[in-house]
Amino acid sequence: MIWKYLLLGFLLLISTHLSYPAHAATMIKVALVTPEGSTWTNTLYQMAEEVESKTGGEVTFRIYAGGISGDELDVLRKMRVNRIHAAGFSGVGLGVLLPEIRILEAPLLFQNYAEVDYVKEKLSDRLTAGFDKKGFVLLGFAEAGFVYFFSKSPMNNIDGVHAAKMWAWKGDPVAETFLKSFGIKTYPLHLTDVNTGLETGMIDSFYAPPLAAVAFQWYAKVNTMLDYPMVNSTGALLMKKSIFNKLSPEHQTILREASAKYCNELIRLSRRDNEEARVVLEEEEIEFSRPSADLTVFFRKRAQETYQKNIPKLYSRELFDQVQTLLKEYRSR
Repeated sequence: MIWKYLLLGFLLLISTHLSYPAHAATMIKVALVTPEGSTWTNTLYQMAEEVESKTGGEVTFRIYAGGISGDELDVLRKMRVNRIHAAGFSGVGLGVLLPEIRILEAPLLFQNYAEVDYVKEKLSDRLTAGFDKKGFVLLGFAEAGFVYFFSKSPMNNIDGVHAAKMWAWKGDPVAETFLKSFGIKTYPLHLTDVNTGLETGMIDSFYAPPLAAVAFQWYAKVNTMLDYPMVNSTGALLMKKSIFNKLSPEHQTILREASAKYCNELIRLSRRDNEEARVVLEEEEIEFSRPSADLTVFFRKRAQETYQKNIPKLYSRELFDQVQTLLKEYRSR
């Protein structure tokens, strides 16, 4: 009888053990539109490796790069149903969730990266709280750099600007408003269709930082770049709050610290690589042209009109005035 009870107890112990398996690793699925081998993608792999190491393999990553998860709007849809847990976004995706972040991409607002950094730092708490209310954790800011116009024919005068057939990111009303305010005809396409659009003649121009023009190989289908920075192209790494909250407090801290570290590194590398990309463009005989005096005045006037069109649709008058005050504050130093 005693052996029967011992055997029953042993079987219950085994059953209980099998019912509660060892803690499984948390896999974070991350999507990027940037291609494999690019600065952005390589940096994310480095971050993932560090987090996996510091959590003893309890937090792992699966990275879907090169747009295989679709464009940013596709990625947002997949995040809503937990097929993707985190993603690197440009202002397009970020603006769908929190429109006011597009203040960082207002045309001709910033004169240099130092101004971008100053304003972004001052707005950081506000933007972090805004994404939190939408159910996302802002793990870190990133950027693609200042955006320039690339075209098959010169755009250094008003006639050239009006003659351009410019790509506009499909689903990005901000880009369309900006370009149309500048008198540029737009042709909305998905990011993956830009090369085809240039090859078929549907479009003859596009906007991008030099690094993106090289990384996506778009530069090979145009002849000139208007050497006049139009817009600061912002970005960020976001994670679903519901997935982030499943991590232990220790692992959350590790992920936050690694994200901040590598996002800052990504900004540094993007700025360096954009300068190197300019050299590549020169070597590939892309002609750099400066805008005429009339065109500069025209751009400045139209930029002011764009700001007004975006208030309050994107950002409030209060936020716009705050940014203007911050810029005056910085420039008066």
